[in-house]
Amino acid sequence: MPEPQRRDLESAATGPGPRDFGERTEFYTFAPESLATLLPEYELLREVGKGSMGIVYEARRRRDGLRVAVKVLPPSLTLTERALARFLREGELMRRVEHEGIAKVFDLGQSGRISWFAMEFVDGTELGARLAVGPLPIRQVAQIGAEVARALHFAHERGIVHRDVKPQNLILRPNGRTVITDFGLARETGTGSMTESGAIVGTPMFMAPEQVLGDRGAVGARSDVYGLGATLYALVTGRPPFDGPSAQSVLKQVLDARPKRASALRTELPRDLEAVLQKAMEREPARRYGTAAELADDLEAFLAGRRTAARLPGPGRAALHWAAERRVPVSLSAVILLLGLGSWLLFRDRERSAQETALAEAERPLALASGVFDELGRRLSEEERESLLFGAVAKASDVIASDAEFARAWFVRAKARHQLRRWSEAVDDLDAAERLAGDTSPDLLLYRIDALSHLYDQRSREALRVDLQRLLDLDPSPRNRCIVAGHMVTMADRIATPERGELLDAAEGVIGEEEPRDTHDFVVRARLLELRGDREASRRTILEATHRFPGDALAHAAAAELLRRLGFGAEGDVAAETARRIDPRVESAPAMESTPTEPGIDVLELQDFVDGVRGLVQRIEKKDE
Repeated sequence: MPEPQRRDLESAATGPGPRDFGERTEFYTFAPESLATLLPEYELLREVGKGSMGIVYEARRRRDGLRVAVKVLPPSLTLTERALARFLREGELMRRVEHEGIAKVFDLGQSGRISWFAMEFVDGTELGARLAVGPLPIRQVAQIGAEVARALHFAHERGIVHRDVKPQNLILRPNGRTVITDFGLARETGTGSMTESGAIVGTPMFMAPEQVLGDRGAVGARSDVYGLGATLYALVTGRPPFDGPSAQSVLKQVLDARPKRASALRTELPRDLEAVLQKAMEREPARRYGTAAELADDLEAFLAGRRTAARLPGPGRAALHWAAERRVPVSLSAVILLLGLGSWLLFRDRERSAQETALAEAERPLALASGVFDELGRRLSEEERESLLFGAVAKASDVIASDAEFARAWFVRAKARHQLRRWSEAVDDLDAAERLAGDTSPDLLLYRIDALSHLYDQRSREALRVDLQRLLDLDPSPRNRCIVAGHMVTMADRIATPERGELLDAAEGVIGEEEPRDTHDFVVRARLLELRGDREASRRTILEATHRFPGDALAHAAAAELLRRLGFGAEGDVAAETARRIDPRVESAPAMESTPTEPGIDVLELQDFVDGVRGLVQRIEKKDE
């Protein structure tokens, strides 16, 4: 590392400001009774923790008895405008991201001299504390990683980067599910930062190199991928990838060293999982997973016993390392042969690295087009968004032209074409990506299912039904069960009775009797009730979605569409106006949009599909028992 840059790093690591890097700090605290007058709507029970950016209390909401966690900004920090802005932004960002894997924020505000927000009280074990006991079981680590990666991807799609993924910010519930907390260092992509340019933000042992360098423009979704990879490394080995006597020494290691191989610390660690960890923690962002969803795909592939996309370094790189460092004399001819072979393989590695870098250039405009704002914080017009997507298609096509066997390049182009609503082209690219990868993934299936649902030829209908069953078989999570049920309801809307009733019964079996979890879940249940003829229950269900998720534009758009169909025009107009106010791009709920009548449906094929889905549900329920 250049010496001037190293001096800047040392200055940033030892300069003024919080020095705990996420550990506890002693500062002025509150007694719960002293806050009673400032927060009368909450009964504060006890202090449960504190860090450099707030004190957390367990509390009870008086109006309904809901158990919550109230985070309060200490008065010493409210004097700092930057600290106050960061605290309020944390609450706003967490309130915007409604996901079962992210702690939910219910309310926030300022009362007298304090700033606060109330969020879900997450019962469970903080993984940082759990590490004090020792490493976790290998499969449990992979399961935790897949869940957290899915939740991070959800946040990334909404333009939010966490920037401080570490064991201390993950809580393992008693039911085995993991929740992400503490968005105190999060930022929105395409917006200004709460930190000055060049400032180091994060926890050294789990920070990506670009965070260490203070490269604000380079910090994004792949930085969270690195943080999660480092976290999983710690969970599986019992120690972080880098450690040292000071923050400065750790930061230097992140930039200059490679972590010890995880299998050297955990000998029974499977090679595939080790490869996943290495790819997530690559020093160069372009060599990491392109998205957190891709990391989740690989972890889920490992759990299912399938081949992972990540592989350990090949023989070329290993041979060169051996030739450079081995001290045992070898014959000159053997060395020449080895170096020749190694050079050829290294050339192949570098060629793939160049393709990965080129593909990253395609993913950048694709990610921007998925958001609302450009990199300068200006709202994207539809023409600008289309231009970004066509650029992503062109860049991905260039990579495919140089290596037509590169499965991920086909997947990236498919995602861009999907956003452009070029459904047939997206399906063709997804088929190619699946064929070249030798297997499928839930993420790929979700894209293809949505594209196929917009195509009405016989072949597409058959492929859609096959993919719905494959998704349910591959990943029967509540989220995917809801998606499958939603498409079954859409099919039922296109056909007449008695087949409609049978399809609705099967959809209800897929979605189960659990409480609705998200907007889509509420919409599917409301549509079920509508097609059953229960207008009032359908209305109550969709209105509950808007009350439960007041900041979700899709919830209000879906409500507008459904309420108007049910004959509640005035309520529908209010919901539509609310949706437009939250996000002008949202006109209707895509997952439940109106569709033409199913042409020439084969009742026997539909019955086979229903029977197949019911069989899968029975097998899933039996496995759960």
